[in-house]
Amino acid sequence: MTQKSIENYAALKRSVYREYSRSYDEDRDRFVSGQLLRQVADRTQGKGVLVGLDLTPDMLRLARLELGGRVNLVEGNAATGLPFREKSFDVVTSLNLVQELPTDAVTPLFDGVYRILRPGGVFRAVIPCMADKNPAADMFRQMAQARGLMDFRYSDELEKLLISMPGFGEIEIEFRPSTAAANAAKGSVRFSLFSDILADIKNEGLDSGQVRQGVIFFSGRRGTDT
Repeated sequence: MTQKSIENYAALKRSVYREYSRSYDEDRDRFVSGQLLRQVADRTQGKGVLVGLDLTPDMLRLARLELGGRVNLVEGNAATGLPFREKSFDVVTSLNLVQELPTDAVTPLFDGVYRILRPGGVFRAVIPCMADKNPAADMFRQMAQARGLMDFRYSDELEKLLISMPGFGEIEIEFRPSTAAANAAKGSVRFSLFSDILADIKNEGLDSGQVRQGVIFFSGRRGTDT
């Protein structure tokens, strides 16, 4: 990515998620819930070091209100690298991130995760995707890319991409259906990016009900090298 494209990417993402932050408490369970760090903090009871990374100041503000001082929160752009020391984490998680990255930043993300994991450490990712191929789904993908720089790959394409990531062993990939698109189509969310896209698909004469999404759960382990 050029410096200009990095700046444009960051500006658009911050704009999209500034809007999402305003309805987050209402919409999070209708899309992909973001309560992972709170759950981990509750379970670990202050043991270990917990760190969260996000590009958007507005989403970090919500996290600080939710978590207080129990988690170290860092503003950073995962598309340009992970700002952490080599071999510094036992577990790295990625929630709703991979589809947000430019295509040429996905493999470097996995390389970066491998770098910051300790030997034997685990990477787990939750990645929204498209469940079925059809003209309405194709249009949804195109509009999501144009309006939000979101690349919702088809599930089979995403699985092939994940399996090809170098360095990780014990890879597990599981697909589950998602109700996110259906909820947006019903107008049951305040965050209007997806509901507006689905309305435009319907206006083009396509069946927005054919836009069905899913979620890929990825798990991989770094080898026990020294």
